[in-house]
Amino acid sequence: MADKLVSKNMPTDNRNLRNTLISNFEIIQPYLDKLDTDELGVDDLKNKFDDISGKINTYEANMHELINILSDYDVPIAIVDGKVTRTEEGE
Repeated sequence: MADKLVSKNMPTDNRNLRNTLISNFEIIQPYLDKLDTDELGVDDLKNKFDDISGKINTYEANMHELINILSDYDVPIAIVDGKVTRTEEGE
């Protein structure tokens, strides 16, 4: 959460300026708090995306390895345009 804005400890030689600044700080404080909350949500989404992306990369690498193993045993299978397909023998 954002640090609360310090506004009530200002010098009191100009009362209107001080009161205006205090009022403005009180108005913007909830928005600053919301920005902090939204930033935490964005960070959480980034972490989830990174986790899912890593899992997809692992899955894709495993799929390619599986296709390579099957091809070594003359199973008519290949990856074409990112999809697993049957091939004719000898292709």
